[in-house]
Amino acid sequence: MSLVTRTIVGTGLLSIGVMFGTVWATPKMLTDAKSAGMPAKNCQYCHVAAMPKKDTFKPEDLNDRGKFLMDDMETRKLKAPDMKKLSDFPGGKEQK
Repeated sequence: MSLVTRTIVGTGLLSIGVMFGTVWATPKMLTDAKSAGMPAKNCQYCHVAAMPKKDTFKPEDLNDRGKFLMDDMETRKLKAPDMKKLSDFPGGKEQK
């Protein structure tokens, strides 16, 4: 493998690692929200920040929808938010 190819591959892998390693919510959560019929377009459907980071995450960084999911997760002792529960969010599918 040439030096240029190794550099490109290494940079790509590092970018992917940084992108997915620092985000608390996963791309799967966004996909699951869409599958549940929600009009989620990006992380701000539940988060205040466009790109939330795991290392600086605080519950205050969630919008009302995200706080609703966090409360449900803690109440039901889940390891991850249940995106299907979004249909029970007051306001339903309305994007705020």
